[in-house]
Formats: sequence, C-alpha cells, structure tokens
Amino acid sequence: MPETVPVEMSFMAILMFTSLLCSSDVVAAVSCIDFNASPKLFSCVFGEGVFNDIVSIVLFNTVKGLQSKAFTKATPFIIIAQFIVLALVSIGIGAAYGLACSLIFKHFRFVTSTTSTETFLMVVMGVLSYFTTNGIIIMGVEMSGLIALLVYAIL
Repeated sequence: MPETVPVEMSFMAILMFTSLLCSSDVVAAVSCIDFNASPKLFSCVFGEGVFNDIVSIVLFNTVKGLQSKAFTKATPFIIIAQFIVLALVSIGIGAAYGLACSLIFKHFRFVTSTTSTETFLMVVMGVLSYFTTNGIIIMGVEMSGLIALLVYAIL
C-alpha cells in the first residue's frame, strides 16, 4: 500500500487555490443545448458561464493581492471590499469604453464607411480598455483588464 504524504499549505494559499476552483465550466451544458431549438435557454446557460468566469477572475485577483499578508480577523472584510472595488472599477471601465465606441459609431458616420475602419476602431478600443484597466491599482489590487474587455465586447 503506498504511503501518503501530507501537503502543508498556508491558509492564504488554500484561499487562492479555492478561488481557482470556484469557476464552473459550462462547455458540457452548452454543447447539449441546440441553439436553434431553444435560443433563450442557450443564452441563459452561456451567460451564466461567463458570469461565473468573471466572479472567479475577480476573486482570484483579490486573493492574489493578499498572498504576502498573514490571515487575520480583518482579512475576510478586506477580501470583500477589494472584490467589490475590483469588480465595479473593471466593469465600469469596460462599460465606458463600450459606450464610447457605440457613440462614435452612431454620431461619426464617416467611421462606418469601410468595414476595415470599423473593425480597426473596435479592436483598438478593446485593447485600450484592457490596458487602461490593467494599469490601475487600487487598494493594492490590480484591476482586471479581462473583465473590462468582456464587458466592452458585450456592449
């Protein structure tokens, strides 16, 4: 019978590991649903999967920023505060860039003259939202450019 070796991890390392595991993959569920037969159900399941991924990314980034600190009684409240700030700022920046891009397409019709110009502007605005958000550090946590890019793409 093989001998087992105990693995010792700090509480903060356990929090980081569990933040990675909290995301659920909906690929199996989405593959079982026919989009043509039930598009609303497909959209709901796909949207739930994207929302789970966003929560997982925000939680991981929050816990990653606290790895150098010891776990205290105040740590859960710090995690909650940083989680809220990271989510709101990342979503806000993505929404701002998405709305700005939409307004540019609506009010400056010369931009929509060719598809290559439209595509270039959309890609540039997406990249700008990603790098702008990644460059912001609040409360010791780097904001998530991936979430800003997801929100930008949705808008």
